[in-house]
Amino acid sequence: MTAVPEPSFPPIDTVAVIGAGAMGSMYASHFSAAGFRTLLVANGVRAERVRDNPIHVNSRILEAEIVDPLEWDGPPIGLIIVAVKHSQLGEAAELARPLMSPTTTLLSVLNGLDSERILLDALGAAPDQIPLCMALAMDAERNGRDVRFRQSGRVVFGPGEVSDAYPIGMRLAAVQDALTRAGLAWETPEDMRHQMWWKFMVNVGINQASAVLRAPYGAFAGPGPAHDLMWALIDEVRTVARAEGVELTDADVDRWRDVLAAQPVDGMTSMHQDVLAGRPTEVDILGGHLLELARHHQIAVPHNETIVWILRALEASG
Repeated sequence: MTAVPEPSFPPIDTVAVIGAGAMGSMYASHFSAAGFRTLLVANGVRAERVRDNPIHVNSRILEAEIVDPLEWDGPPIGLIIVAVKHSQLGEAAELARPLMSPTTTLLSVLNGLDSERILLDALGAAPDQIPLCMALAMDAERNGRDVRFRQSGRVVFGPGEVSDAYPIGMRLAAVQDALTRAGLAWETPEDMRHQMWWKFMVNVGINQASAVLRAPYGAFAGPGPAHDLMWALIDEVRTVARAEGVELTDADVDRWRDVLAAQPVDGMTSMHQDVLAGRPTEVDILGGHLLELARHHQIAVPHNETIVWILRALEASG
């Protein structure tokens, strides 16, 4: 098959963020401070709430335009970042649709394994427009209208599949350049499916254990019951991943040890924050998804099954 010439991708100057929680606000603050035209995408009551009660990031007002996508008449959006809860993906797709153009790239920084597929299906976008993506090692936390972070981590992204029909080199290069100009670290590894499963392993372990125990990162760094629970959950993920054709190696485990050691001892995972705030957690896309895959492969995952029971019971009890 003859390769299709890549389109020209101008430098990204306008960035839209969907989701004004801790992560979305953190990313928006980086782009705004670096001189990008930065939009917070919202409509209706939510837009009015953000306008009336500005978000502060590290004690500074977030300088971003609050934009209803149906009213946007500015330049093409080069980059859209989706940073919502998994249950809000449908709404996020509706907000993104009016802003998409052939040169728009969308990065979903959600946890789990399937947000890109859901967005691709909802938007009818070309596969190269929504590369696989995950966010690592950030510690953003939100309390009311105040967002604080000490480290913004890095954005890891790349193609799920590369084909002649959807070459992505120049598209990814434009995103890399934008992230660099915004002061955000990034990686584009060759095997993004493996990387997504690594992040899934980490989230199933630390996010779920921290939410049940209401414990910060420091509780899991050394020997003890919290540490043992996290690793029991992780071991089950590795078994299911192997059945899915993904080998999470001892080197992958050591990589997580290094990342965990670098986290603030008093920092909280997003799921821990959700439990403390009484918000729904991401148990369905983490442990719940693992249970579905385990049943398909007839693999027992008793530790994760118990954690899922507990988290769903906590949510049901309010």
